[in-house]
Amino acid sequence: MELMLDRVCRERYERIFCTTEMHEEMMEMIITDKSPDVLRIVKGCADVYIKDKGARDGKIDTNGVVKGVVLYIAEGESEVRKLDFSMPFSYVTDARDVTASSKVRAEVSLKNFDVQEVNPRKVSVKATLELSLSAYQKRTVELTNEVNAPEGIEIHTKKRVVDLYNTTHIEEKSFVINDDIELTSSESDLQSLLTSSVSLSVTDTKIIGNKAILKGTSEITYMYKLSDGTIGSGEYELPFSQILDIEGMTEEDDLKNTLAVSAFELEPQYDATGKARYMTVSISAEVCSIVRRRERADIMDDLYSIGGELTLKRENLSCESFGDRVEKRVSVTEAIEAENGVKRVLDVEVKVFAPQRRREENEERLVSDAVVNVVYIGTDDVLYNVRRRKNVICPVSVISGNNYEANAKVNGKGYSVGVGNEINVRFFTDFDVTETNDIAVPVIAEAEFGESEENKAQSFTVSVVRLSDECDLWTLAKEHMSTVDEIKLANNITDDSELKKGRMVLIPRKR
Repeated sequence: MELMLDRVCRERYERIFCTTEMHEEMMEMIITDKSPDVLRIVKGCADVYIKDKGARDGKIDTNGVVKGVVLYIAEGESEVRKLDFSMPFSYVTDARDVTASSKVRAEVSLKNFDVQEVNPRKVSVKATLELSLSAYQKRTVELTNEVNAPEGIEIHTKKRVVDLYNTTHIEEKSFVINDDIELTSSESDLQSLLTSSVSLSVTDTKIIGNKAILKGTSEITYMYKLSDGTIGSGEYELPFSQILDIEGMTEEDDLKNTLAVSAFELEPQYDATGKARYMTVSISAEVCSIVRRRERADIMDDLYSIGGELTLKRENLSCESFGDRVEKRVSVTEAIEAENGVKRVLDVEVKVFAPQRRREENEERLVSDAVVNVVYIGTDDVLYNVRRRKNVICPVSVISGNNYEANAKVNGKGYSVGVGNEINVRFFTDFDVTETNDIAVPVIAEAEFGESEENKAQSFTVSVVRLSDECDLWTLAKEHMSTVDEIKLANNITDDSELKKGRMVLIPRKR
């Protein structure tokens, strides 16, 4: 006879695919006939944007664009010219188990960007993209916590508590930030923008009911040329806020938001006299919200019957448990030797990439690659650019077999120019690390009861047993068809402590 089992259902998103892959895109640009030949390339800079992504059976499609500029000095000139470019990309990833109903997360960063002069009339650019892709599928986890036995069948159950950390929601929302940047009087003679970039960061998140109020800043940096050829730079912080409506979320849940820019435009606006008064800002962005819930579940670990034999079918459920969440700040200083004397530093850009697990100093660490880019005017009044890479190690002990979701961002950026043309760049890297464990939760899937003939007419007996091994009360009661309470009462035991090897124990039981 099959026994009815009560189950507690938990819906969660299971990560079924995760990868980080590199992808290269190249293009060549021809200098227009009306422009002179290229004498020297000063700097190439670019940003990468994901336009759309999608899942289909066994595949993940990612499409986007690399947009940027190449700054160069032409023959016979001292002023900087620029070439704008837009380089689309499309990438298909083989992803087993992914279907059209899977939720896809895609993040892209510009791992490397190179500019080469092919000849005085042609320039090539090469972008190395790092794509971090993951896919989630909604599953229902069923945990057995009770058994419904017919009247007259005595069933004894053993339970245990399991700590779970389930991903309950994955939501995405697109939004647009539009605003104006007032220019200073020294910038009113702006002739053209040379470079511009934006980065978004979350500064505060509050959950009220099933709504999350997200506040953040847009850090905009730009470099420009005035009418007299002077090069200048500026930066501006633009605050923004968004309200996220996530049905079913509670204030006790963990919420992590990831921001990505999908388009960015910065345009100077001029008055009737030709003076630049302000710049219009347009940022298209997307926030990906992942909600995780910590909860404890009572599950039935074992059961037996005194009145007959139970046949149990067990299975293991793949679940996730919470390990730890750590926030660490690392101070970084990088000394960069300039090729020429430094007259004025125009721009210091620091980018850090998502931390990866690596072997460092004979142990596994979380390491972020940082790229430091400095644009300066030398003592010869010529524009120069220097670039350095640096590993930033997160001070978190990595446990083999555990999972780590880590983010890194730059804060407190600054610089100073020392003796010997040395530019000292200082910044903080803030790490946010969530550690989880993959666990296999054994559950009872089915239970069948079979009553034996000898158990139909039962009598009460007491046996004396000498323990050959150390054991617990549950194991002893199940083996001898007794109960934990009866063994405790017969032997004057007050707690569930282990029974030592060699001890004599009275076992009351029905035969």
